[in-house]
Amino acid sequence: MESPEALIERTNRWFIRRGLPHAIDGYSSTEDVLTRTWPFQLFVMFVELFTAFNDRVSGWAQFAVFIAGLGVLIGGFVAVNLVRRRPPLALPDDIGAWEVAVYLFGPAVLVTVVADNGWQEGLTVTALNAALLLIAYAITSYGLVPALRVGAVQAAQQVGTITALFARGLPIMLLITAFVFLNAEVWQVAHDFVPAYFVIVILLLVGLAALFLGLQVPGEVGALARFGDWNEVFALVGQTSAPIDHFPFDDLDRTTPVDAPPLTRTEVVNAGLLLMISQLVQAVLVGLVSAVFYVGFGLLAVRETTILQWTTTDELDPIVRFDFLGGEMVLTWEHLAVAAFIGAFATLQFAVSSINDAAYREQFRGDTENDVREVFAARALTRRAIATR
Repeated sequence: MESPEALIERTNRWFIRRGLPHAIDGYSSTEDVLTRTWPFQLFVMFVELFTAFNDRVSGWAQFAVFIAGLGVLIGGFVAVNLVRRRPPLALPDDIGAWEVAVYLFGPAVLVTVVADNGWQEGLTVTALNAALLLIAYAITSYGLVPALRVGAVQAAQQVGTITALFARGLPIMLLITAFVFLNAEVWQVAHDFVPAYFVIVILLLVGLAALFLGLQVPGEVGALARFGDWNEVFALVGQTSAPIDHFPFDDLDRTTPVDAPPLTRTEVVNAGLLLMISQLVQAVLVGLVSAVFYVGFGLLAVRETTILQWTTTDELDPIVRFDFLGGEMVLTWEHLAVAAFIGAFATLQFAVSSINDAAYREQFRGDTENDVREVFAARALTRRAIATR
């Protein structure tokens, strides 16, 4: 029979896979978060070794500088292990100030020595590494990658529900978006858009959708973590693959109120991000369906001569031309840009509808909230198991 400690450890890994790593008791930034970013840090340092190849040295001298830089980084790694009283080449079981210092300043020293601008480029590398570390820390700490996976799985499982909800709002959406799509000014804007600015506009609309979804989260998370008694907790965990379900709770009266510790602020943020990301993935799916529809509709309805008139240009630079049913189809940047804009608008509209419309809210958010509630139930059992060991 598996030991209680092993069950708790496997449940902690299950929390990470479900996108709620902060549900782990005693979740540590040095032992649980930074250690999981260590392979990424090693990759960044290795890539930055290639700054040794520059115009200041040539031929075998470049290779010698590269090997010297690799030796400096390995030497720093060994030195930190010795200071931390670990075997020289052991992978760190926790990341502290020494390891972070090697990551931040090790490549910078090499760049300072070999680069043309010396210390200036070294400072740039240090700042870049610090920014990458903060991003990796945030992504790892709050389980954003597993949260995206959870959202994608839920979207795949709810295709029928999403399709029904999309069809319900389709008449109003078509009235608005069809008017926009067949408007000459929109095609002129798309034609004149700098690609970078266009991406910013699309991200802004999707970001607004995320903001609307996120504003509703804080009040929901606390309610999801409240249970009537232990019977309810066991019933929820029994629907999952959480290993803690096999823990021997022989002395627990399941009719008594649940006495799990209250959620911490980071747990609320973690659960809120999971809810928001899961719902945003589904809203983006609706936007992608809308965009694909309008690309196809545009190929059929908006001909090359029409695009030339709307964009007031003399010649198009199409992405592709092909024959279809006796006619010539032309796919242009303007087709993609206008369709993407409408898709982003549909994402925003669907997210707002999921908040304001009761039917949308019940069907669109019910499964996501139930998944989070199951994780909180496993959290309550895990904390109980730790308290009774």
